[in-house]
Amino acid sequence: MKRFLILALLCVSTGAYSQTLLEKATQNFINQEWEQCSNLLQQYLQDNQEDSAAWYGLGVSQLNLGFLKKSVVSLTKARNYKFNSNSIDFNLAKAHSKLNDTEKMYVTLELATSENGLANFTALKSDADFSKFLDEDRFKAILKKAEENAYPCLTNENARHFDFWIGEWDVYARGTKAGVNIISRATGGCAIHESYTTQGSYAGQSINFYSPVDQKWHQHWVGSAGDVFNYIETKRESGLLQFESEYLSSQGKVALSRLTFTLNEDGTVRQLFENSNDEGVTWTPAFDGLYKKRE
Repeated sequence: MKRFLILALLCVSTGAYSQTLLEKATQNFINQEWEQCSNLLQQYLQDNQEDSAAWYGLGVSQLNLGFLKKSVVSLTKARNYKFNSNSIDFNLAKAHSKLNDTEKMYVTLELATSENGLANFTALKSDADFSKFLDEDRFKAILKKAEENAYPCLTNENARHFDFWIGEWDVYARGTKAGVNIISRATGGCAIHESYTTQGSYAGQSINFYSPVDQKWHQHWVGSAGDVFNYIETKRESGLLQFESEYLSSQGKVALSRLTFTLNEDGTVRQLFENSNDEGVTWTPAFDGLYKKRE
């Protein structure tokens, strides 16, 4: 019984010591005190060989201290013990770059972006260890894939359907210039923003997006005259997108607006507004606009 109690006390003592080492090493890691962090983690790992986070911390510390081959070993062990693969891949690629093993760097990053979902393209662009590769086609392909991982709308066919409207346009009605419309893609590609100004005082903006919930395109428009439309897709074909929205007419009655965008063969876009006061039985043209790219 006495021997059992001594062993139990030793285990508790060892566990507490390991925890203290890990806590101190974690603070060193946060403070980027790489030498202290490396020393403490090496002590900690003697009794905690399967701690993947500790192997990762050691690998990053060794990388920053210039112990590149040791860093590769530690980061590989972190991967074997199932630490987050993207963090490992990024730092492994840095180590291979510093070791001038360009092929291993590329293979690591290609695997990370194509299979493991590495998405931090901004870090890849800004990290000094990758700067000399920025103009290489192979690295550009990695950046493109990482950006697509970060922004899935960029490669979503439904989210890209309305791209034919993107651009800077002069808008004409009956052959006369009616205004200017700037249509831009939001960061990530999940929304399209419209900023419209007329030859007079009227202006307006809209946000356009594809919703995966109802699998339809939406346009939310707010004009400077207080007009508000919440359009919902009613028809979608290649080079065509149509919406309908309820709105409050000048007579104070709820009516329907139909908005149809059509891509023409010459690259211009037709924007047709129609109104209905009989719940869509009949439609009356309200505005027939032709969009021409600004020169």
